[in-house]
Amino acid sequence: MSDQNLREKFERAALEQPSNIAIRYRKGDGWGGISYEEFRNSARSLSVFLRKEGVGRGDRIAILLENRPEWPLVFFSAVFTGAVPVPVNPESGSEEIFNILNDSGCSLVFVSELSRGIKTDLRARCPSVVKAISVDSNEFQKELHNAPERFTPAEVGCEDQACILYTSGTTDEPKGVMLTHKNLLSNCYSLFDLELVTRNDSVVSVLPLHHAYPLTVTMLLPLLCGGSIVYPVSMRGEAILEAVRECKATVFVAVPRIFSLFHQEITGSISRIPFPLNLLFRGIVAFLFKIREKTGINLSRYLFRAIHGKFGRSMRFFASGGAKLDENVQRTFLELGFTILEGYGLTETSPVLTMNSLKKQKTGSVGRPAKNVELKIVGPDAQGVGEVIARGPNIMKGYYKRPDMTSEVIKDGWFHTGDLGYLDEEGYLFLTGRLKETIVLSSGKNVYPGELEEAYSRHEVIKEMCVFDVPYEKDGTTKSVLWALVVPNVEFFKKYGVANMREAVKERIANVSKHMPAYQRLMGFTLTFEALPRTLLGKIKRFEVRNVYSAGITDKEYAVEKKEPSEEDIELMESPVGRKVIDLLGKQPGIKKKVFPSDLLELDLGIDSLGRIELASGLEKVFKTGIKEEVVGEAVTVRDLIVGAGPVLPGERKKEGLVEKELSPGSGYWNKTLQVLPKKENLARIDLAPGIMAWLGNFFVLGLIRTYFKTFNSFKAEGEENIPSGGPYILYANHTSYFDAFLVAGALPGLTRLDLFFVGFRIFFEAPVIRGLVKIGRIIPLDFSSHFLEALRSCYYVLENGKCLCFFPEGLRSIDGEVKDFKKGFGILAGETKAKLVPVLIEGSFRAWPRTGAFPNRYPIKVKFGKALDPDEAEKKGYELGAEDRYGAICLSARKAMLDLQNKD
Repeated sequence: MSDQNLREKFERAALEQPSNIAIRYRKGDGWGGISYEEFRNSARSLSVFLRKEGVGRGDRIAILLENRPEWPLVFFSAVFTGAVPVPVNPESGSEEIFNILNDSGCSLVFVSELSRGIKTDLRARCPSVVKAISVDSNEFQKELHNAPERFTPAEVGCEDQACILYTSGTTDEPKGVMLTHKNLLSNCYSLFDLELVTRNDSVVSVLPLHHAYPLTVTMLLPLLCGGSIVYPVSMRGEAILEAVRECKATVFVAVPRIFSLFHQEITGSISRIPFPLNLLFRGIVAFLFKIREKTGINLSRYLFRAIHGKFGRSMRFFASGGAKLDENVQRTFLELGFTILEGYGLTETSPVLTMNSLKKQKTGSVGRPAKNVELKIVGPDAQGVGEVIARGPNIMKGYYKRPDMTSEVIKDGWFHTGDLGYLDEEGYLFLTGRLKETIVLSSGKNVYPGELEEAYSRHEVIKEMCVFDVPYEKDGTTKSVLWALVVPNVEFFKKYGVANMREAVKERIANVSKHMPAYQRLMGFTLTFEALPRTLLGKIKRFEVRNVYSAGITDKEYAVEKKEPSEEDIELMESPVGRKVIDLLGKQPGIKKKVFPSDLLELDLGIDSLGRIELASGLEKVFKTGIKEEVVGEAVTVRDLIVGAGPVLPGERKKEGLVEKELSPGSGYWNKTLQVLPKKENLARIDLAPGIMAWLGNFFVLGLIRTYFKTFNSFKAEGEENIPSGGPYILYANHTSYFDAFLVAGALPGLTRLDLFFVGFRIFFEAPVIRGLVKIGRIIPLDFSSHFLEALRSCYYVLENGKCLCFFPEGLRSIDGEVKDFKKGFGILAGETKAKLVPVLIEGSFRAWPRTGAFPNRYPIKVKFGKALDPDEAEKKGYELGAEDRYGAICLSARKAMLDLQNKD
């Protein structure tokens, strides 16, 4: 290492390519650029300015700036002067900022328009601070562009401090990490050795530079090798992607949480491709990935050009750090043709300890030790898992003014990371968790919560999750069990009209639990809509979550403390519309609490998709006006309902929420409601008179379906004689697997299939490649939550035209294979259309392909058709079984007929 400090290394790069662009930034409608010569001259000018302000070798100056071109300019001007920059998060609370400034003894503070509010209290709170300088001021801009007269570089050695990075500042004892020029240069040289960043690369800077990871990887690394830095105009997703594309970025550095968000969007789209196309797509992806693994030829990059295009055509690779990357996320990106490298390190290690290389990546591993870094595992258990310790030229000098804390983590030259992991036979490091976060259960088993969070949250219904242990008392004994705080993905539920958030999350957890060891299964979960507290690099503040939530969990239940209503809520509650809505909700079955605008319809009030149908009916009766289904279907809170209905006085209508049509609130409500024709776009999907191509297509597809199931599942059908000779009738079947709709279709005799329509959840038919199959497959792609009335009207339209319908009245697939309660929408259709009801029992499909299975199994399947029921007779029998209304009676009676078919020899 010939260069002794950061200045020497930077000036070498600047002199070799003075005209190359060092920094790109948004300027008007285009992009501005700062060349290496301009950057070098500006840094020298600012160095002269710092000396005029009395800053000398070893003095500390604070950088209280967001990511922008002035950030590295101030940093290097301090380095040129021999001063020590102290980066501070401008979004921190004032108490944390003042703690850091006082502990470090900074004399100057550089601020921007966004952070200048801190200037007012500096003199009173921070005696060492002489001056706060705004980088947006005329004074600073003038100095920035002055000719660098009388510049003399400071004499700085490799062991001198290069910066102080604070990892804590919320207490009276903030922890400042002292990194030397040698520390940072050794880390940069080890990354240069891997050829990760070259002078031809352009690195997007989105992570806050007061952290060691982005400071080294997205600022020092490109500037010391002659590359470019790109600063987006904002941290919004679209602004970042715009910067990536327009500046032809080649390297994108982020934290796992950002990649997880990309992953959820991608896998969500893939999961909505129905069987069997879903299997075909996955098979192609897996095949191309095998080719890449064996030959290095990346065909997926070209096949999935549309996905790659979002990141521009110049992107070489993604880099992930700051926290552990979900193995499933990494594998998905690799399979789709991206290159994503994961590394590992800490602020105290400058920061990189390990890194995967471009030549070879191991999924799930954080890579091999960087050059000149040694790793050891101390205190390994039977699986080889122990604490990771390291030594090398990148290990910090120590904690600022805290030799006691330094001696606790650096022993005999080895830095103790506090992280748990193991090394494989090739020297790749695999992390399993934090030593202090390990949960020791009453059974003595060790659980690493990060691993469980990865496993349980690999689905777009869950936005984020935190696992912790709670005391659980049973039979007079208290033991420690696992609990999770879950933030549901509200945007997902709104977009696809799924109302039962708790059931969807419960289903996800139940599916994963079946594949987990008993001691790793969750005892329960709590839903919250508040974002989990995290560090700026995305790590969950686990102990903070546990302290807030664990005390309230007893007997598998958690009661959220009710907050006092705000002034806005009180105003809504007292408005004419608010009073009507809240009064109606208070009368709903099962609601025994006072209703507030902030209450969540599903979680606090227990109103599921069925309840929303009843709620829509009640609102229309109260206001004597039709309510747009989106108002009820997309509402998350009571406030959404009130605002959606609008500030309407009796007799008035608001077009945003109300439909201009009068409805009689009498007993014929559903009959009048269902007679309204479906929307034009949905009518266009309903082909009542299929042509010859539809006949041929169905004949061909049905042949394939029957052949497949007979070959692999010994498929049989019984009771076909019970199917009525003509419509309308409803085939209602139990729902336990992905196969069920195909099984019903494959069991039908002759050409009966062409008169049968299926109701499919809209979520499965969003992919463009699938939309064209909707009409051919005679599918009504609707849902019964946000589009419930439209769903019912489309089904009613089909039945009134003498056609038939296949319905799964349980809604979701059964977790355990048992027949669940029927949704009332089924009873409404049957009662209003008087269509015959034919029970269809599917046996064996739960074993052949349950919800928890990724792929189907070989298992015998049988479809049994029962005798048709008359809805009027079903209603009478339902009342005898204890039903309280006619639609519920039909559901109860029809379910009993299915159970009788199941129990029949």
